[in-house]
Amino acid sequence: MDPRTPPETCPLCATPLGPASLHTTDRLHGTPGRFGVAVCQGCGAGVTLPRVGAAQLAAFYPASYAPYDARVNPLVGAISRMIQAWQGWRARRTAPVDAVAALPAGRGVDVGCGRGDLAAMLATRGWQMTGVEPSAAACDAARARGVDAREGVLATVALEAGGYDAALLQQSLEHTDDPLGDLRRIHDALAPGAAVAISVPNFGGWQARRFGSRWYHLDLPRHRVHFTAGALGQALREAGFEDIRTGTSTSLVGLPASIQYRVWGRCLFPDGMRLRVASGLCVLTVPIARVANAIGGGDVLYATARTPAA
Repeated sequence: MDPRTPPETCPLCATPLGPASLHTTDRLHGTPGRFGVAVCQGCGAGVTLPRVGAAQLAAFYPASYAPYDARVNPLVGAISRMIQAWQGWRARRTAPVDAVAALPAGRGVDVGCGRGDLAAMLATRGWQMTGVEPSAAACDAARARGVDAREGVLATVALEAGGYDAALLQQSLEHTDDPLGDLRRIHDALAPGAAVAISVPNFGGWQARRFGSRWYHLDLPRHRVHFTAGALGQALREAGFEDIRTGTSTSLVGLPASIQYRVWGRCLFPDGMRLRVASGLCVLTVPIARVANAIGGGDVLYATARTPAA
């Protein structure tokens, strides 16, 4: 690095970052190049390097990126609908979504709503749901399911100030280079006393430590900030939230996918029917992961918090 170049700083606490301590390639989609993660000595978060602009970040997501791909044959579509129904059933019984599902129905916003799976599930329970999603195809799919999907990201999409009773950021906050700014934007969009529920990969868990650069949830270069419980709680406080509670849970794919990366070095089933079948089979490893996670923390970190009451 040129000594005249200011060092990169942590987007959560502004602490100057040192060199990357983890280095890897894109094991999921094969984006050219190598990427690194520097660990902030101030808050403990990991930060993906090099930092990139919005246009380059968008290029890291291929057109057939699985959560957005609506071009499926009838058989795959039927399987996907069954998987979505089961995931919706599981989600509303799992923290932190269960905290929102238990609230009286109101107006909610789902950041990174994808095809609208979660938002549509809440809509069937009486919620009026708005989605924020950068993929045009995903927005079309979400709108067809009754979700007010707005194309873009929090920095570009207009949300009504104080207009929402709850916000969901499920596996989306780690995709932005400005997570603190996004949390502040969500805070401004929420009514007094409204709830926010966040899930991100757990950078402080045993799977992250054990698998290192081959940890599935590292997902470089798409994941830009990697959260520990302390870093996420600090960011929520800095954004103005209170009553902050954190915990961990177990994902279906985390452990088997990380083992796949350790053995083969890449994702063997990146999309299509193979991905759906492989994801379904991952449920068989959940009991093993839960036992291990009871000791070292689950691979998913979640938080709930509220805006100050009026």
